[in-house]
Amino acid sequence: MSARRLLFVADSLDVGGAERVLVGLAGSLTRRGHQVTIAASVGGSLVDEARRVGADVRVLGQQLVKRRVDLAFANGLRALLHQRPVDLVHTHMYASSIAAVLATLSSGPPVVVHEHSEAGWRGARERAICQWAYRRVGAVIGVSEQIRRRLLDVDRVPPDKVHVVRNSLPALTPPAAGAPLPRPAGPLVGVVARLQPEKGVQVFLRAAARLAARFPTAGFVVVGEGRQRAALERLAADLRVPVTFLGFRADAPALVAQLDLLVVPSFSEGTPLVVLEAMAAGVPLVATAVGGIPSQVRHEVHALLVPPGDEVALAEAGARLLGDRALATRLGAAARLRWRREFSGVAIPELVEGIYDSVLDSWTRRAALR
Repeated sequence: MSARRLLFVADSLDVGGAERVLVGLAGSLTRRGHQVTIAASVGGSLVDEARRVGADVRVLGQQLVKRRVDLAFANGLRALLHQRPVDLVHTHMYASSIAAVLATLSSGPPVVVHEHSEAGWRGARERAICQWAYRRVGAVIGVSEQIRRRLLDVDRVPPDKVHVVRNSLPALTPPAAGAPLPRPAGPLVGVVARLQPEKGVQVFLRAAARLAARFPTAGFVVVGEGRQRAALERLAADLRVPVTFLGFRADAPALVAQLDLLVVPSFSEGTPLVVLEAMAAGVPLVATAVGGIPSQVRHEVHALLVPPGDEVALAEAGARLLGDRALATRLGAAARLRWRREFSGVAIPELVEGIYDSVLDSWTRRAALR
């Protein structure tokens, strides 16, 4: 593929799975000769990393654009595209995707949308807006087969526009190691997630209360920040769970390897990086069977999977692994082997470049017919 001028659009460059994938992909494409600009409504802790990998970062506002239509952000993108023309726009979140489509309505360039989650929060209005936007983009990338099915069945995206590109761990510079996790007398169980409702951290806390009664020497940690933190801290106090809230940690991916058990209690997911991080480290895992998680790990083979929102099932699965270290070690080793065989060498830049080529070829043909 010839070198392209690319504009990535994100709500922010704060730390999150989608944002890490975005920055990792930007770095890979830059190394392959492309010029990548990243535009966001606000900055975040990944700005320096994005610049380090060679992307030009443009912060277009002072207020986070999230899960809404924002005309000011769209106008900012339109002005940026006028100032710095590009060959293709690649968007990564709902607000950014809608803003990018609005910004390119009158005169290109083509848009590729990257869907990182099942988007269960979207109501009828948001789904209608997405369907409007999808009709106007060149391609939609989903990170799992579950997202692909949603795009086809719910959002009515034509099959030839939909592509599946599974996540792999982005090659980013590891942040400087912070303080190690607190070590209890017994096993350490943790969640690494943004503290927002769909991550199910409240279910983890209720399950942790059950586990603490059976494993009194166990300790629990929650790594991450978000608008639910105060409510979750109050719930933990009410449940008398011995949990430490560590807030945002730049070294969160490395902290996964320090856990004796990682819990992913989400209500919805794409193909979460934290699962891949646990697999790569051989850390035993209990997760909900949502989104692309069952395509990452198989129940009883690489991890234990439970229904979302079921604190009893979550606690029972955790108790199985904490009480049977041979089982936990076997599942962790199998997960690590699966990661090495199927996820460590995923050629995401090449797959994305192929999608770009297809979209740009189609765009050129349509332009010639106008």
